[in-house]
Amino acid sequence: MNRTMLIIAMFCSASTFAQSPVIDNANIDNSGAQYQGNVGVNQAAGDLQQQANARAIAIGQSASATTDIRQRLHTIVDPRIDARSSIQGDAFSHGNGVLGVNQSAGASNQQANALRISISAQPQSIDDSVLMQQNVTLLNNSDPTDSAPGYRQVATSDQAFTGSRGVIQLNQSAGVGNRMANTFSVRVAD
Repeated sequence: MNRTMLIIAMFCSASTFAQSPVIDNANIDNSGAQYQGNVGVNQAAGDLQQQANARAIAIGQSASATTDIRQRLHTIVDPRIDARSSIQGDAFSHGNGVLGVNQSAGASNQQANALRISISAQPQSIDDSVLMQQNVTLLNNSDPTDSAPGYRQVATSDQAFTGSRGVIQLNQSAGVGNRMANTFSVRVAD
């Protein structure tokens, strides 16, 4: 094989070795309609995702409902991720109760839903101090500084969650290094 042909063959195959961007898609379509009671859904597409749905209910003279969620990530990720999260159709519509949905696409995302209900004669403090998320995400990008990060999209249909009653907690993200939390606390004193 002559040198010219070898050089042409190398240039033609260079695109074969180029790494294409990662594509992460999380999709919920028409799921969970007419749910009843306590429902928790965690859906993740990608790498290094942390998700939690925590529920605590306490009834009694000195009852105290508590939740404790601790999420820690120390990661190095490539920001060239194409990520899409979507909730489509009649998903989670016409339900009744407590619903927690965490949906993420991408890398190194943290999501938490916490619910505390206490029925007691004693007072109880209500704050977010029991929720801790720590996310140290370093972007590993050896591309030129003008290179664009990946495409990110979050979508929820206008029919999703319609007609539902109760407590609905939703975290939905697409991308890299997102942190989201929902807390709901109720104390009823006798």
